[in-house]
Amino acid sequence: MSKAGGRFLLQIAVFLTFSTSMFAQNPQLRLKSAGRFPTVIFSSVRWNADPSYYSIAIDSAGTATYQSSPKGMEENGVLFTIEFQVSDRTRRIAFNLAQRLEYFAGGFGESQSTPGQNNVRTLAYRYEGVSNQFTYSASSDPDIEELTSVFEELSQTFEYGRRLNDLEVHDKKAIQPQLEAMRTKAERHALRDLPALVPILRGLASDASLDASVRKQAATLIAMASRSPQGFQ
Repeated sequence: MSKAGGRFLLQIAVFLTFSTSMFAQNPQLRLKSAGRFPTVIFSSVRWNADPSYYSIAIDSAGTATYQSSPKGMEENGVLFTIEFQVSDRTRRIAFNLAQRLEYFAGGFGESQSTPGQNNVRTLAYRYEGVSNQFTYSASSDPDIEELTSVFEELSQTFEYGRRLNDLEVHDKKAIQPQLEAMRTKAERHALRDLPALVPILRGLASDASLDASVRKQAATLIAMASRSPQGFQ
């Protein structure tokens, strides 16, 4: 076997080990409310995506955690994690759909496939002695499709937050295009739970090292978030 081939196999082995440990994690364990309320958890893995892994936990009181593995994580070993209060609209949708899906007690959609080629998703429900979950790549079930869409929209919102945090430290000139993209999506009502990013946006709006136009854009998004109907801007 060539040295390149050996390195490739080693990388795959390391990723598989890391992915297994991530699948075993429950982000809700990081919260004080862990175990006190019913919790819906969604995880998605796709090796060539950015993020390659993310997971969202929402409990019935609306406490939530988002965690993702962005590009470059293999260098610093740091997962991006944010705790927030999910909107009542999003919370109700997640738990109503979970109930209709019998709290994931059965199997839905296609079986797990290779995360190098497809998104491998896991939906789980945890409460007291109940621990249900199933893994899928795609599903024709409309409830599964809607629930998957809700979590993917949340991930899109929080990945904007992750990038803004990173850019404020490493590349402030690239912040403006991110804010412009966010505003475009917000105007199209395509950012779910934007108010959860207000602390990050406030930090940008008050950062004197940024251009006035960038601070103004951040302030505009804060104002949009304050007018946001629950769930979507």
